Amino acid sequence: MQEDSPAQTVPAVEFTPDLDRNMRRVRWAVGTTMVLAILVGSLWLAVNPAWTAHLGHWGYVGAFLISLVASATIILPAPGIAVVIAMSTSFDPLLLAVVAGVGSAIGELSGYLAGASGRAFVPERRRLQFEQLHRLTGRYGAVALTLLAALPLPIFDFAGIVAGMLRMSIGTFLVAVAIGKTAKYAVLILLGVGPILYLQHLFGLLVGNR
Repeated sequence: MQEDSPAQTVPAVEFTPDLDRNMRRVRWAVGTTMVLAILVGSLWLAVNPAWTAHLGHWGYVGAFLISLVASATIILPAPGIAVVIAMSTSFDPLLLAVVAGVGSAIGELSGYLAGASGRAFVPERRRLQFEQLHRLTGRYGAVALTLLAALPLPIFDFAGIVAGMLRMSIGTFLVAVAIGKTAKYAVLILLGVGPILYLQHLFGLLVGNR
C-alpha cells in the first residue's frame, strides 16, 4: 500500500513559503522590540510589587487577558509568562496560575477556529513540527495536548490548528490545554518567585542607600 504524502496527511492546512529577507528583518525588529518592552515592563513590576498589589482583583483579570493575547498571537508571540511571573509576589500564586492557564487556553482557540475552518496557514519551515504534533494528537488525543501544553516547546504553537482539523470538541480541547498550561504556569511561577524576591530586596537596598 502506498504511503500518504504529507499533503494528503494534513489536507486542511496550507504551508506557506518563508518571508523574504527584508520582511524577515522587519518581523525580527518588531518582535524583538515587543519582547524587550514586555521584559522591561515585567522587570519594573517585579521591583514595584506595591503598584501591582493596588490592582486588587483586577490584577487577576490582567493576567487572564495577557495570557489570552500571548497565546492568540502566533505570528509575533508575546512572552506573557514574564508578566505573570512578575506579578506572582503580589497575588496568590496558585490562583494566578489557574487564571493565566485558562486565559492561555482560550487564546489557543484562534488556532482551533482556523484549523476547523480549513483555512490554516503554517510556515513551510515549521512543517515537520506541525506534522509531528498532528500525528501525536491524532494518536493520543487530549492527553498529548495536556502534556505538550505543560512543556515550553515550540511544537505546541500549532496545537489549536491541529485540534480544529481533527474536529476535537472545543470543551475537550479547552480542558486539556487549560490543565497543561496551568501546570506550566504554576511551575514557572514557583521557580520565579525566589529570584523576584531577591530583586525586590536588592532594589530596596539600592533605593534605601540613596
